[in-house]
Amino acid sequence: MTAGVRENGRGTRTRPGPGFGPVLRSEWRKFLATPANRLVLVLAFVLTVGVTVLMVVFGDSAAIAREQAEGEYAVIFFAGGFGTLAFAGLAGGMVASEFRGPAVWTLAASPRRWRPLLAKLVIVAALALVVGLAVAQVNFHVSQAALRAAGEPTLSLGAPGMLRATLVYIPLGMAVQAVLTACAAAVLRSAAGAFTAVFLVNLLPVVTAPFLGEWWMESVPRFTYGAATESVAGIAVPGSEGYLPTAAAVLVLVAWVAVFVAVAVAVFERRDV
Repeated sequence: MTAGVRENGRGTRTRPGPGFGPVLRSEWRKFLATPANRLVLVLAFVLTVGVTVLMVVFGDSAAIAREQAEGEYAVIFFAGGFGTLAFAGLAGGMVASEFRGPAVWTLAASPRRWRPLLAKLVIVAALALVVGLAVAQVNFHVSQAALRAAGEPTLSLGAPGMLRATLVYIPLGMAVQAVLTACAAAVLRSAAGAFTAVFLVNLLPVVTAPFLGEWWMESVPRFTYGAATESVAGIAVPGSEGYLPTAAAVLVLVAWVAVFVAVAVAVFERRDV
């Protein structure tokens, strides 16, 4: 048998295509070659940090300090939510754009369809972790430096749970939501549809909880990916409706990602481009 060529069950010789490593490098080059991707990546960081800068420079320092005193993470993570949404939009667009033409060439070069899809998910997750970590640390230090300069009380990374929260919450939340949105885009072929679907999957169980009875409120919202991320980051308050033990919260996030990836791969493998 010739190298790189194998026979299928019908005796037909087919090429399996490049391995995952070359496909990953190809998808990374494709990502960097797209101006819109680079722009959104920069904006996700700059605008998120910019919101924090505007808030602490032009806002009322005393009011910000009171908000922080009432909710320990309210100020340092406020702007990070915008970056999470921006990155989810980037992830959805990165996958959905394939169906406007490039998928034909991508799949011709890599017949194993799961490889380019998984490569995109790896890129999205890795970038989200890096950008999320940078955003969280910059927002923390900028906001606390501004409060310190105004003579207001500040938070310390040495406080119990603070380092864990700043290292985990935004990076993990950004990565999970981006991966889920990318998977949904592979199924729906629409970045906007994927973004909306993933956003509502997390939001609806929470906002409808007050109207669906005590059992729903105490049982369902804690299993959304947003609530599980808060528990992994140590932000969720033990005993609250959104709290899960850390190990259970990790399993919930793994389950969300595994289900979305499995469905996306199954659909992408079987459907015409």
